[in-house]
Amino acid sequence: MDRKEKFELYWIIYVIILFAIVIGTTAPLVPTVGGNPTSVQAGSVIPLVAVSDGKVIQGILYAHQYYFAIEEKGGGINSSELGSPFYYNIMVAHPGEYINLTMYAAPHTATTNFYFPEYGTHVDDVQIVPGLVQYAPIVVPNITGAYAFLNGEYDGPWFSYQEGLLLVLPYQGYVSPADVNTYIVKTHIAQSNALVGDPYNPPIIVYNNTMSPVINLVANEYALFNNSIPGPTIIVLANSTMTINMYIPMPDNDHNFLYNYSATGMPYAVNNVYIGIYAVWWNGTITPVEQVPIKYNTTISFTVKALAPAYLYGLITPVLYNYNFMDMSNTLTGEQMGYVMGLWGAILVEG
Repeated sequence: MDRKEKFELYWIIYVIILFAIVIGTTAPLVPTVGGNPTSVQAGSVIPLVAVSDGKVIQGILYAHQYYFAIEEKGGGINSSELGSPFYYNIMVAHPGEYINLTMYAAPHTATTNFYFPEYGTHVDDVQIVPGLVQYAPIVVPNITGAYAFLNGEYDGPWFSYQEGLLLVLPYQGYVSPADVNTYIVKTHIAQSNALVGDPYNPPIIVYNNTMSPVINLVANEYALFNNSIPGPTIIVLANSTMTINMYIPMPDNDHNFLYNYSATGMPYAVNNVYIGIYAVWWNGTITPVEQVPIKYNTTISFTVKALAPAYLYGLITPVLYNYNFMDMSNTLTGEQMGYVMGLWGAILVEG
């Protein structure tokens, strides 16, 4: 063995030793990137008294490409969205509670991120890595309202549609006028000043001066209601009769997740999904009020009496998007496929 071969052998052994050191020192940390379940439940963020009082909701979040599927247990919340164990892009809680969120990347999903900027307490910013388990302690805001969280990691062209809402509902009754005012002021300050409060909350439209509000929601060419993800948060009075009008133009380009491709590469408008109004009750159960197959280039109207503390509107289940122009999508040339949910929003009921 000449001098050059000896040097190469020593270099290989040195690199192997370095790998062993790195693996040995980081292996205990890998399964708990973002925290660990013990400290999350009983640490400085979630106090022991909250655990003993049963105010901790155990949540499981699966990050898909491009939506969140969330299950909640405890804390007076019953996750049963339309008979399924999961909410899509929604968390539900009450003031004074905490959500101990365990997060996984769904199979065949790229690395995503959970970003919840509730600056009144702290910021949850956790990478969701395939094959690992992550944790996030959610301090539920004391002000009832709809608070946005999002995927802060680029995992494909539809990553910006992967946003959700934490609906903070009263234990009973409806959102108080005082909370409505505080929520609006906080959101407006956040939207006009960087990094103050939560700058990601959707626009707020208030109808608290009438018992017969007419709510108009118009989708744009990107399949977003009123140019927002989620759509605007609507505030109406308890027991008012809402007329909710939705207009969705015919999708005709690849910027619209409702513009899909068949297995042979021919474009078509998605028509096998439902839009509607869905009540969110005090215990977290979501029930359909009215839903119809999606229609384009026509106004779809719903008439609903505001009896629940909150409602969801639009498409509240993800829609399969498959880019397959001229049947060119395959494992060799590349594939772009995922479930997208962008045409939706929330209604809060003031009382």
